[in-house]
Order: sequence, then C-alpha cells, then structure tokens
Amino acid sequence: MADGRAQLPLESVTRYRLHQLGFATPTLQMPISAPGGGRFWMDIAVEEARTFIECDGLSKYRDAGLRGDRSVEDVVLDEKSREDWIRGVTGWRVVRVDSSDMRTLESAEARFRAFGLHPLRPARS
Repeated sequence: MADGRAQLPLESVTRYRLHQLGFATPTLQMPISAPGGGRFWMDIAVEEARTFIECDGLSKYRDAGLRGDRSVEDVVLDEKSREDWIRGVTGWRVVRVDSSDMRTLESAEARFRAFGLHPLRPARS
C-alpha cells in the first residue's frame, strides 16, 4: 500500500479505507489540464466511479505560512474556482474528506455512500 505519491498521511489512510471497502486501486495525483496551460493535481482518482477525492486538512486555511499573502477567503474562492473547472472539464464528481471522515471504516463508508460512491467488489478485511 505504500506509495511515494501520497503527499499527506490522510491520502494514505483514505486509500487504505477505499481498499478495505472493496474499491480498485485508485490513481494518486492525477493531473488535470488547468486554464492557461498549467496543471491541477487531484489527490485521489477513483476511476471506476468517475470521482476525485480531495483530502483536506485545516492547515491550508489556518496556517498563514501556507496561505502566503492570501486571506482565508481568497484560499476558499481559489479552491472553489479550481473545483468548478475540474468538474466542468472532466464531468467527474469531487468528494472532500477530512481526518474525521476516515477515522473508522464505518465513517469512511458513510461519507463515500453519502456521495454515491459505492464499491464494485465486496469489502476486504
């Protein structure tokens, strides 16, 4: 299950929960063409369900060092614009998870099912 492309522990935990729930191995850090020729990188892509999972921590909002000269409002608006673009050009859904969603197998399953994300195979232990 180890994969150097996982940027945060939450990404690894989320992949493990997907595995436990019977999903195929997801793609990590999937590139999406951005306006102006750049790239957006999606944390996790569940290709069988045409769904991206973004693993969110609060530090990108609360830590001024991570925000740079941007306000929390600017960070949220930039994130919204990015997500709108990604959904629009791919037709895929975006599900955001945080550590509380992945704390237990039951909470992960509830979060995924709430967004219509259902495994194609039986769950694994």
